[in-house]
Amino acid sequence: METTNSYTVLPWMPPSGRGTQLQAAGRSWDAVRVPLSIGIGERTLELLGGVTGAVIENPFDKVLYWLITPGSAIEWDMTRLPHVQVWGATAYIEVPSVDCRRGPGVRWRVPPRDRCLTDPAALLAALRTATREALGPREGAAR
Repeated sequence: METTNSYTVLPWMPPSGRGTQLQAAGRSWDAVRVPLSIGIGERTLELLGGVTGAVIENPFDKVLYWLITPGSAIEWDMTRLPHVQVWGATAYIEVPSVDCRRGPGVRWRVPPRDRCLTDPAALLAALRTATREALGPREGAAR
């Protein structure tokens, strides 16, 4: 068990078997929900490259979910990320089984390898760049 910023991060791995499972956010991870429709999700993947952790794709909602340490996005300025949401303790996320990488339903866009979580600072930097590129600079945003 690891402690970060007064939050305890529980050991976690995706479910085994087939299909998906609803799992509570805010325990082992928070989920950062990023849209695919305006290019932010794809560009964020590109910018993170090999430093990304596992990424869940929900093709029905056209979103990607990055998993980060619970509570690590509390101080993010979400006004600069208008289409991004951080889902914590009050949310449930549909998590695919560890081997679910293809098919029409929820799947791993980037499968869990040696780590499931993405560094929140790296993700925030990539999200800011991808959002700025997709939507232009936000009012009051530092350049």
